[in-house]
Amino acid sequence: MAEYSQQRRLTLTMSAIVLTSIAVSSLAWAADSGSNTKPDRANTPEIDPNLETIAIALVNNQLPELEPLLDRLKANEPAQYHAAIRDLARSAKRLQTAKNRDPEIYEIESKLLQTQMHVKMLAAKLKVRDRQTDRDALREAVATLIQMEMKRGEAEIRYTKQRIERTQRQLAAAEERLEAKQENFDNNLEKTYQQLLRSAGRNKQKKKDAR
Repeated sequence: MAEYSQQRRLTLTMSAIVLTSIAVSSLAWAADSGSNTKPDRANTPEIDPNLETIAIALVNNQLPELEPLLDRLKANEPAQYHAAIRDLARSAKRLQTAKNRDPEIYEIESKLLQTQMHVKMLAAKLKVRDRQTDRDALREAVATLIQMEMKRGEAEIRYTKQRIERTQRQLAAAEERLEAKQENFDNNLEKTYQQLLRSAGRNKQKKKDAR
């Protein structure tokens, strides 16, 4: 029974920590999660179905290990579930922005998100039980997380340099077009003027008014 209770506390703690960004409130709720108190759904606002769809799609595609944790939060703590949905939806939107910007950055952001969640899961384990193997795993995961953040920084620099180079080429081309118009101002003026006269059905030279 004690082992079951510890495992349940571990699972709920992981759910709260991993799936929300509100660490203090999550841990406080998880500490009391061994009780049989039913969740208060009366004061829980309705969740945005669009956000829920976006968040669940992210979990299915990128973070399948979070599916059972999300289900437990939904069943036992609606408020925390809603917070998790909002947090996951924000992550999904960040990934979509990265995908629209650059394939390499999107790939790095996807792996970074997975690593961040892995770090949170390991930290959640240590909240309930302190094992050296979990500490070692957490250190290794944090090292991977920092390496992924550095890769993201390098990719951002490359992307920004490419964008600057592209902007500089566009600027040079615009300057050349302006210079050409300035040099050919008189010719362009006369050419455009004569074209407009022809389109109006008028002669090139206006006849003098008869006296």
